[in-house]
Amino acid sequence: MPVSQRIAAVPPTSPPPDHAPDNASAPAPAARRAELISALGPLARDFAIDWVSECASTNSALLDAPPPDDGRLHVLVADRQTAGRGRRGRQWLSWDGASLTFSVLWRFPLGAPAPAGLSLVAGLALARALEQLGVAGLQLKWPNDVLVHGDKLAGILVDLVAGRARTAAAVIGIGLNLRLPADATIPAQGGVTDLARALEAPLPAPAAVLAAILTELHRLLDTFATAGFPALRGAWAQRNAFAELPVCISGEKDVRHGICAGVDDDGALLLRTADGIERVLAGDVSLRPLAGDGR
Repeated sequence: MPVSQRIAAVPPTSPPPDHAPDNASAPAPAARRAELISALGPLARDFAIDWVSECASTNSALLDAPPPDDGRLHVLVADRQTAGRGRRGRQWLSWDGASLTFSVLWRFPLGAPAPAGLSLVAGLALARALEQLGVAGLQLKWPNDVLVHGDKLAGILVDLVAGRARTAAAVIGIGLNLRLPADATIPAQGGVTDLARALEAPLPAPAAVLAAILTELHRLLDTFATAGFPALRGAWAQRNAFAELPVCISGEKDVRHGICAGVDDDGALLLRTADGIERVLAGDVSLRPLAGDGR
């Protein structure tokens, strides 16, 4: 997964009154951390959790100062990011009190190669957790987005940490829309949604949502560490947003068209073209309109 460049944040849009988060009554980060630990139960011992009011980027913070290897998953949660990052140098947009943004530092087995398909594993864990919370219509867009009926709900950014003297590791960053302003838009993104709209029940507390995600991520990372992505490939394919649909792949130097034929054992996208099956390792995926379609 390519490392994204850091960029400045755009000031958040002020939400209208009916979507305004009640920041004045929201628990302080220390209280949210305590709620999260309580919600995790016995599993909390496998996590080192830090919850802060604000930071530039949770991914950057863990990359710049990796915590000591104590056998736990290190989690950094921020109520607000001032320079959140997305893939390919894009900015991750968030609004105060409307998003859940966090990163997890995971050290993969000593001597193991770079973990192929890790962003897909993280997306699958996120989808499974949200399904358990009651979200229907979840889809996974290769390689790093979670959709609900085609609208973007969450994004993932994976940065690899060089091994050197330390155990090789990856920082998995996740941004989840909880309750967006009514006029929220994301450039180059057709549609966006949030967890409040995707659920029929009231929106759970952020700590409860995060506990569900971390529990599922913990489970799938264990599977991934022992069996690799092939053990999870089928579950990802069941949620593939573009399965057997025409797609357009926009790379840094070219654009390719074909039918989405799933993913390979290493997480590469499989594109069926007139010349056969091609493997795609990076790029943006979008549905290709049919000839004569004016959309």
